[in-house]
Amino acid sequence: MKYAVNTEKLGNAFLLPAEAADKWLKLATNTQLKVLLCAFRSLAEGIDAEAISNRLGITKPETEDALSFWVEAGLLTSERESAQNEKPKIITKNIDMPTRQDVIKRGMEDENLRFLFRQAQSFFGRNLKQNESSYIVYLYDDCGMEPAVILYLISYAASCGKCNLSFIKTHSTKWLNAGVDSVKSAEEIVAKEAREDLAWKTVQSVFGIEKRNPSEKEKSLSDMWLNEWQISTNLLKAAYDTCVDTKSKFSVAYISAILESWHKKGIKTPEDVLQDTKKRKTAKKDNNSYAGYDLEAFEKSLEED
Repeated sequence: MKYAVNTEKLGNAFLLPAEAADKWLKLATNTQLKVLLCAFRSLAEGIDAEAISNRLGITKPETEDALSFWVEAGLLTSERESAQNEKPKIITKNIDMPTRQDVIKRGMEDENLRFLFRQAQSFFGRNLKQNESSYIVYLYDDCGMEPAVILYLISYAASCGKCNLSFIKTHSTKWLNAGVDSVKSAEEIVAKEAREDLAWKTVQSVFGIEKRNPSEKEKSLSDMWLNEWQISTNLLKAAYDTCVDTKSKFSVAYISAILESWHKKGIKTPEDVLQDTKKRKTAKKDNNSYAGYDLEAFEKSLEED
């Protein structure tokens, strides 16, 4: 029996490298060949592992393994190397994690994951639970987090005495959204968090605030006051006293306005504050519009809000 191509169907054809048939038909698996066909069929829309896995009814890790095969073969190129230039992925609570079978399969296939599992167990001090090992695979496969960064994250959790999935999820989300793509950038964000925590504890102590977790605004202000503006604890206390004496209550916004004014004027010590107060009183007597930190204007703005 002789066969021929139905030329009527060629109007909706797509290109496929001859090498795929000449070299790889015997070497590639059925799944790899199917993934290759889907990949070239979807060139116009962009090759998407999840879309291909849904179309073929196979798992995403299987699809990515097949795509990696064709990258190694030279028929496809990988964008993993340029992932650091892409917008970091935000982890959501309802995302589907790899199944137990996926974890086992990926652990058998990838030495990096086997190493991560072993090291993670060492830090946890026990065998990993299913949700823990699934999350490691998720960070590695779906988020593109480097093995060294994942290991650093787990070691950081252990050093904080919080080697648990909740802590790891919270910080991995922050790191991904901050664009952390190396151990160096991870160390930088950890150092920044440490500075912010220390700044907040200092502010908390000076202002007599009850021990609690700060809001993002409070953390940001504390970091700016102590680490960026290099404000001393004595000047913090002076701002607090000025606020309470003027408003008869504690107000972070009011203190922030005072400190900002002092910072702009170069006031560094409580003695500088006294000198500035004297100047303002003198200026007021002379009907001068000068004001060191216009508390009255600020009070009006608060009332208007």
